[in-house]
Amino acid sequence: MIKRTENILILCLGFCLGAFVGIFAAPTKGSVARDGMLYNLKSCKKKLQAFMLKLMGNKHAFTNEAKTTGKEVITDVVSAAQQILKELELIATQLEQKTK
Repeated sequence: MIKRTENILILCLGFCLGAFVGIFAAPTKGSVARDGMLYNLKSCKKKLQAFMLKLMGNKHAFTNEAKTTGKEVITDVVSAAQQILKELELIATQLEQKTK
């Protein structure tokens, strides 16, 4: 019984010490970190949208046998990019809600 109490006390002490060190050693405040992540997400979103538009614009340039294969690849990439955009928008929305 005493050993169990000792273990619980050591666990609590470790938790408190970890929280103390974490708070004082953090490089930035949570709100600043979330704002930075939100900015980076929006930047990635814009780049991905521009890349998708470029791919969609160039998909009509193929003129030979590779045309079919290229269209399939581009379609797959565009659908994957759209899924990533949806996920980025979801994450950005969640971050915006936490910063308010």
